[in-house]
Order: sequence, then C-alpha cells, then structure tokens
Amino acid sequence: MPPHTRSRETVRASPGPPSPHRQPLGGPAAATAGGAVIWGTLGPVTAQFPAGHLLHVAELRLLIGAAALYFLARRRRMSHVPWQRRELMAVALGSVAVSGFSVCYFHAVELSGVATSTVIAIGGAPILAGLTARFVTRRPVTRTWALATAVAVVGIALVSLPGGTLAFSLLGIALAALAAALYAAQADTIQAVARRHGPATAVAAIFGGGALTLAPWLPGAVPWAAADPERLAGVVYLGLFTTAVAYALFAHGVNRLGAPTAVTISLLEPATAAVLAAVWLDQGLSVPRWAGIALVLGGLALMMRPQRPGRTSA
Repeated sequence: MPPHTRSRETVRASPGPPSPHRQPLGGPAAATAGGAVIWGTLGPVTAQFPAGHLLHVAELRLLIGAAALYFLARRRRMSHVPWQRRELMAVALGSVAVSGFSVCYFHAVELSGVATSTVIAIGGAPILAGLTARFVTRRPVTRTWALATAVAVVGIALVSLPGGTLAFSLLGIALAALAAALYAAQADTIQAVARRHGPATAVAAIFGGGALTLAPWLPGAVPWAAADPERLAGVVYLGLFTTAVAYALFAHGVNRLGAPTAVTISLLEPATAAVLAAVWLDQGLSVPRWAGIALVLGGLALMMRPQRPGRTSA
C-alpha cells in the first residue's frame, strides 16, 4: 500500500464524534434518553434504603457499575491507543466528579426528597455544560439548543415547586446544586476521553477511579448489603442498571452529540423521577408540576427537531 494511501486510511479510521450535519441524531438521542429514564429510578430506589448508609450505597453502586463497564469495554475494545497526560487528568477529574455526585445526590435525597433533589441536580447541569462548552472549551452551542434548554429548565423549575409532601432543606438544595456541577463535569470528561478511546473505555476508566475514591467504605459496605436480600438486590440494580447500562447509553450520546446536548436530553431523568415519586412514594404532583413535565418533553422535542443544513451555531 502506498504511504499516502495508508495515511488516508488511518485518518478515516481514527475515532471521534462525527459532524452533526452528516449523522442522524435519532440513535444517539434515543440512547441518551433511555439512559435518562433509567436514571429516573435512582432516587425512588435509593429512598428505600435506611438513612445513614449512603456511602455504602454509593461505593457498591460504583464498584458494581465499574466492573460491568470494564467487561463491556473489553468486548468493544478497539486498536490500542496510548493514553495522553491530559486524558489521564480528565479520568482523574471525572472519577472525583462521579464519586462526588453520588455522595452529594444521595445526601440531597435524604434531606430534600427525591423529586426536588433530582430536578435541581440534573436541571442545573445543562446550563453549566453549555457555559463550559462556550467559555472553557470554546465549542459553539446552537440557538436551538439554548432555546430548548431554556424551555426544559423552566419545566424543571415548575416540577420542583415546593409544596405537597416534598421536603425542603437549604443544605439539601445546596448539595443538589453541587451535584449539578459535578454531573456537568462528568459529561465533559467522558466526552474528552471518549474522543480517542471510545465511550465504553471512557466510562469504565472514570467509574473505576470513582469506585477507588470510595474504597475506604468497602469493608463495611459488603456485609451491610449482604445482610438483607432485598437490600442486596437494590444495590445490584443500582450498579448494573443506573450505573453501567445508563452511563453506557449516556456516554454514547455524549460522544456523538456533545456534552451540552446530551446533558439537556438527560432532563428526562427528573421528569421520570417526579412521576415515579408521585406513583411509587406518594409524593404528590400538582397541576403545575405536570405542566413542568410537559415543558421538559416539549423542550427536548424542539431540540431534536431536524435542522436545515448550513445553519450556523450561536
């Protein structure tokens, strides 16, 4: 094979997100939405655990999820790509963000309830992801994304209106807001690592590191979970589904759509969590909250509307 031909083949085979004008958004968007719906079960399941054991839940969830993601990455392993220093730094940052999000989110659920904590933790993340893309990584965001995100965030605000049986805690809200920042950081680091190593390897590495950061709680977590079959089943569900499956789908969306768009689609999570909280945990939803859920769905539908070729980013 002539050298110039080999060079073109190498470039063509290199990993990286395709142009949004050349690839349909349906598949990656559906994958991200599927992960978000699975995440919506995280709060209601977590609420069934006894208070005071959130670090045990967080550690086992990350450990089980990281192991499942590792085997997934092994099955989808591409040609070996050497790790760069900046990618290792992204993995370290992502690991801290993953473990920190779990701790902050679970504490927020205990203090402020499932629906309120989820909508704040996830509702603020798209704005932070968009600001990071625009001013830190210098990636443009489209006007459609900005409008759709604004509509969806207004919907999240309606869903999180205080009242009914929802708890209200300033500390819980602060922890949920911190979780939003950490969630946006997760998406950015997944996108940075997945660019050369693929989404499966990215989430496996980041969640493996996240599990290591909570390793000091592992000796107490295992006997705590094993002592109750229902508790163990709940932890296994959180690890396999709300971590491994959901984040594999989310990472695919981040790699193809970019962090801001994928994080906005994940606003389906609080809508799902709010409905489950109303049905499963008897946390009532008023008419404004149902209207907020409708706005979330409307905003996502607006963002997924096909755009005319040649439309420029804002």
